[in-house]
Amino acid sequence: MHRAKKAIMVTGGMDSTTLLYQEKDNFPIPITVNYGHVAFPKQIEMLDFHLAKLGLKDDLVQIDINFPEWQRRSGLFTPGYSPDENSPLEDWDELRYKNFFIEGRNMIMMAYAIAYCSAHKIDELLTGYLYHETEWEKRRSYKLMTGDNSPQFVDVMNLASMLGFSHQVRVRAPFYEGRLSKKDVFKLGCVLEIDYSKTHTCYFVPACGKCDNCLLRKELGV
Repeated sequence: MHRAKKAIMVTGGMDSTTLLYQEKDNFPIPITVNYGHVAFPKQIEMLDFHLAKLGLKDDLVQIDINFPEWQRRSGLFTPGYSPDENSPLEDWDELRYKNFFIEGRNMIMMAYAIAYCSAHKIDELLTGYLYHETEWEKRRSYKLMTGDNSPQFVDVMNLASMLGFSHQVRVRAPFYEGRLSKKDVFKLGCVLEIDYSKTHTCYFVPACGKCDNCLLRKELGV
């Protein structure tokens, strides 16, 4: 088995799947998080397809997190739930996902992933975070600050990884570093011959067609 120096947070969505294919020759360790959300079985189904294709299926690390009841009020834990309203990309002063927002979700997941990487002496933890073309100039908006996947979020997690861990892990978002948009990543995935029909980006099953993730996929015709 190859000793990996990199790990990738994977969700079965377009962005992390593209990053996985891009990094496949580095034999990254794929890490996914199950916090009890309804889309997780679909997430695993999509991951199994791509990891098997890349020869990485046996390397998948699953981290299970049990959120307390006060965090589980969200529709993310309710089978058949769908948002009542669209989440337009331009609503900069609104909470990103009012009815299914989980306080500190990405920070908690990232902390677990950093801990795994630290314990296994993995130097880099990669994520597929990116911004839509219109989001860079709005990165300090309320919507994007509460989205906890911003460039400044990555910076803060790198600072946090310097404290309380036995091995310093560098958190990276390569698509931010290259300033790639969703459209750019989609083009990259086409070059890499990724079957995007085998990805699931929505928080719900079936896909709601209303959240930002679904709206971005619609823009690409995926």
